[in-house]
Amino acid sequence: MVRYAGSLARWYGSELLLVHAGSPQKKETEDKLKSMSSRLDLQSIPCKTIACATTIGSLLKELEDYRPELLVLACHGREGIQKWLRGSVAEEVFRQVEWPVLVVGPGSSQAETVLQKQFERVLYATDLSHISVTALQYAAGIAHDHEAQLTALYVEPDPGQGYSFDRTMAEVRLRDWLHERIVGLSAALVGAHCVVDFGKPEIKVVEAAAQLHSDVLIIGARGLGAVSGPASHFLGGTAYAAVCSSPCPVLIVPQPH
Repeated sequence: MVRYAGSLARWYGSELLLVHAGSPQKKETEDKLKSMSSRLDLQSIPCKTIACATTIGSLLKELEDYRPELLVLACHGREGIQKWLRGSVAEEVFRQVEWPVLVVGPGSSQAETVLQKQFERVLYATDLSHISVTALQYAAGIAHDHEAQLTALYVEPDPGQGYSFDRTMAEVRLRDWLHERIVGLSAALVGAHCVVDFGKPEIKVVEAAAQLHSDVLIIGARGLGAVSGPASHFLGGTAYAAVCSSPCPVLIVPQPH
């Protein structure tokens, strides 16, 4: 997880904040964070360590002073009774923050991650709702910055519509939706691939990420304080399910509030 954060910080020339919450031994935790930075060869990146014994909610409030442009965290992918008993820190975070959150799930291999990694394949998943528009800007921007192949995926939840005619119409609808809502980065859509699938979004999105060997999966979500509802099928457990099973990191982009 730290490797991904260091890679992106170096790529974009950004400051890296190493944050840990929950340990009562602040000095000991700070020393461990600095040691981690040294082992991962992060010394050339502007780096600051933050350690505090607090709840996730309090920590996120404290981070507002730093106005981070991206949060990077790991997810152990607890499911079933383990999730109910212990909860998910990752899910708690991306449901509360107003910043994009890059979640490195248990299926993401960090063995090949190196500093200054350049993304080659970006997968953007959308349900064609306004919730997905901000995530589209991020997907197009990242694809443009890294000169990566951008693939836009729309999953129709009704598998009964998976005929060739329905697929063709859905692909046209998807491409039109993308071009109507992209702002200032239309050039990033010139070589973009549009893919339509039918079935459960949380399953089809992960399958597409694996088949395309995506470096990052980008999904939109409701912003801070929004009320859940039926408008977007990427809400509820879908984003968390994708994080748990995705073979690559998942960037969750909240809708501005």
